[in-house]
Parts: sequence; C-alpha cells; structure tokens
Amino acid sequence: MQIAMYEQKRIFLTEEFPKFTSREIAIDQIKKRGQKRAYTCPFCEEFLTLRAGSMNEPHFAHIRGKSCLMSQAYEQYEKQINRESSNHSVITDAIYDDLSTQGKYKPDLKVEHGFQAKLKENWKIVPDIVVKKGSQEFGISILTNVHQKGDENLVKLIRKRQKYFKEKELDVIWFVEDRELSVDLTYRVLFLWESEILITSKTPWDCKWENLVHELSINDTYPLHEVFNYHGRTELTNDVRSLYYVNSNQDEITFSVYRMILDELNSPYRAFAISTGYNIQLSEALVIEDQLRLANDDLEERHMALFRSDFANALHIMMQEYKETYVPNIIQKSASLSPQTRVAKQKTVRKIKEDLEVVHWDDGTVSYLINKLKRGYITEEDVIKLEYYLRHNRELVVFKGWELRDIQAMATSALGRIDDPKVRIHLVKIEEL
Repeated sequence: MQIAMYEQKRIFLTEEFPKFTSREIAIDQIKKRGQKRAYTCPFCEEFLTLRAGSMNEPHFAHIRGKSCLMSQAYEQYEKQINRESSNHSVITDAIYDDLSTQGKYKPDLKVEHGFQAKLKENWKIVPDIVVKKGSQEFGISILTNVHQKGDENLVKLIRKRQKYFKEKELDVIWFVEDRELSVDLTYRVLFLWESEILITSKTPWDCKWENLVHELSINDTYPLHEVFNYHGRTELTNDVRSLYYVNSNQDEITFSVYRMILDELNSPYRAFAISTGYNIQLSEALVIEDQLRLANDDLEERHMALFRSDFANALHIMMQEYKETYVPNIIQKSASLSPQTRVAKQKTVRKIKEDLEVVHWDDGTVSYLINKLKRGYITEEDVIKLEYYLRHNRELVVFKGWELRDIQAMATSALGRIDDPKVRIHLVKIEEL
C-alpha cells in the first residue's frame, strides 16, 4: 500500500520521493528506514517495509505473515482510486475530518472511510466515505480527473459503481472536481461530460425549483427556455437536478451548487442552468440532518426570487414586441398559430434576446467595469450594467475575486467625483445593495 505512519504522522509514499535528489536515493533511504522499523501500519501498527522491484511499483508491505485485513481492504481501495488526481485524497480527508468533528457531538452519527465501513461485508467497490445517521446510511464519492480523454472509460466506471451501490441499497452522493466546470450564464447553459450527467442528484431543493418552473411554464405560449435565451436542442422537461462541484486550494475547500434541467443526452451534452450557481464553505455544505444539507437556504430563496424576477422582466419585453400579434389578456396558444407566424415569432425571440442586457459575464467585463468605477470615471451605460450585475450575481462577484463591500466603497468614492445625476443614481443603488 502507499500509506504508512512515520514519526506519528500518516505519509503517502509518492509524496516522499520528491524529498530526495533522485528516485533511486529515495528508495534506498526509505528501505533502510523500513528495515530499522521506522514505518508502521496505520491500522494494526505492525512494522512495514518498502518493496521496490522491477515488476511492481514501490509500496509499503507488512512483514511476511503479519498483513492485516484492514490494510488489504485499503490496498483494494487504492486500486479503485488509482485513476484519481492527488487532490482526491486532500478532498476526501477534508470531508472526512469535517464530518467526524460533527460526530463528536451527535451520538447517532458515525463516519468511516468506505473501505473501513464495509470491511466485514467484503464489498468489492466502496464509496470514499460512509455516513450512518441513526438508521440511515449513505455514501460520498469524489471524482477527479474528469476530462474528455477519459470520459468514455469514466462513464463505464460510474455505471458499474452505481449499479453495485444500488444492489447494496446504498444511496451515494457524488462530488466532481471543478476543474472541468464549463458554464455560460449569458445563455444559462452548462456544458457537460456524460460522466457529469450520470452523477446528478435529486434533492428537496430541486423539487422546490420544479414547482417554480411548473408555475412559470403553465402558459406554454412563451416557453421557459426562449424567455431565458436558452437555445434548447430537445423539449425540456420540469425535471430539475443538482450537480455539486468541489474546489480545493491551499487555504480551503468549497462547493459550487448548480440546479439544472438536462437537455441533450447525446454528445455534445448540455443542460439549462435553472440557478446561476453559488459557492458554500465545506462546514456549511456538510451539515448532517437526515442527509447532507448541501445548500444555503437563504441563497436558494434569493436565486429563486431572481429567477422569477428575470422571467417576468424578459417576458414583459417579449409581450411588448408581440403586441401586434397578441391581444392583452387574450393570450393565444402557440399551437393555434400558423406555421408562418410561429417561424416569425421564433425569429423575433432571437432578435429580442440578442438585444437584452447581458448580466452574466464569463469574460473580463466585470473586472473592466469595476476598474472604471475604481478610477472614478464610469459612464451611465456602464454603471447601469454593473449595478444590474451586482444585484443579480453577488456570489459570482466573490467567486471572481472581488468583495461587494470593496466595490461599494469604490461607489462611495466615485460619488465624490461624478456630478452626472444619472450616474449618481446607480452609484447610490450600488452602495445600498
């Protein structure tokens, strides 16, 4: 196996090699330490030696006849996660430590590594972490190295694991490393790999979003995706699902929460982003009630309110454009329109949406506008864009590296330089956000 206890700390063999000037010297020195009983098994505390031959990768091993069942289970788990990046162990350990801390003051909560929890049952595949809350049990699995080159193999692997967990009657929550997160919020589209689609989940908040989508979709004259400028490739259902991305850096681990309606289930894969996504801290996401919370209730409520507001505003613009076709209070169903009228309507929708204000930028627009504000020279058009963006995307501003309070301080400073009343109105609105 690749782990051992050394000087009262758990170490990973692969992380030890860079501490030496060459691989050969590393193997030689670690072997000598092992021969002098420097390494022990994290599970049974027996002494370990280093084995490094021409046939197998270097690894720690028990002295002959001393191998413990737990280390054997861990070695099997190591093979299972062999495809993952080095971030996998960092993320897994952080989640495990956080949940274990909760277990200290929740007597009915038990948190174990998957290979440990399922040792006696001899599971062939295990989740990274198993959580037991009273009579409830669920697993947590983390995926890294999700990319185009390995997507096809990863899809097979996920299907196999999901089938196995289902046979074992274990619900598993999946997290995916956010290195492959690809979203264009201007068009509310999430670009996905097939593997990402497979690990979407259904939560109580998704059901609440479904109710909202259903409420706004009752009149099908204005399809939801057209109102939001989403260029759907299939007929969208009201099946809202969640995808959880995890980000790890030197300072912290955070989660990004996205609610979506899956669209194209053949390559290229995509989904309609119902919520524009938000970040939450590890300690906030992993609060265990009956299940993991995995949401910020206040942010969800705010995003739902913005979704409703954005829908109403865009719909108002569309209805103004359609006043020649649609009589107020007598809204015709799209099915009753002639084919020629429907085509004209679709073209009009595209034209309107191309002219709508863009409030979800993924390029450098946000930084450009903030820097203009910082210098105290910003036009009415730009301050309107910035104020509207900040109102709808507070969390994304933080995600892009800005603090709202700093931007508000810039607005206050700009008020001391700018006399234009049309600009000042929006600077005051930014102050009051």
